[in-house]
Amino acid sequence: MTELTFENAVAFKSSGIITLEWLKEFARVSGDYNPIHQDESVARAMGLPGVIAHGMLTASLMHSRAIEAMVDYRDLRGFRITRSEVRFRSMTFLGDEISIGGHWEAICANEIRLELLAQNQNQVTTVSANFMLAR
Repeated sequence: MTELTFENAVAFKSSGIITLEWLKEFARVSGDYNPIHQDESVARAMGLPGVIAHGMLTASLMHSRAIEAMVDYRDLRGFRITRSEVRFRSMTFLGDEISIGGHWEAICANEIRLELLAQNQNQVTTVSANFMLAR
């Protein structure tokens, strides 16, 4: 193991509040027009409590936060994400505010794991992710 020169914690940072406009734009760019992501009555008819965000929207926010965390630390120059694993834990609803944070773990001199959690305003984890970085 190598000692890293940055703090292990990656501060939680708000990615924003899930709005209908955001869900419509994500549907447009992803091609996922499933109505449970935009139509309250359809979502309820499917047994959901309301409109839910696309899981891949939150996953993309996690990847953005990982890149941002890497940029924050000069010691990570030369590292790149070589693998990521995302787990969906709970639904993200229209109106939820998503914050993402976590911690670093040095595996060896050339490999680092970044573990991130996406949490809503009630600190419920909606998505977890592991990113492996290598140089």
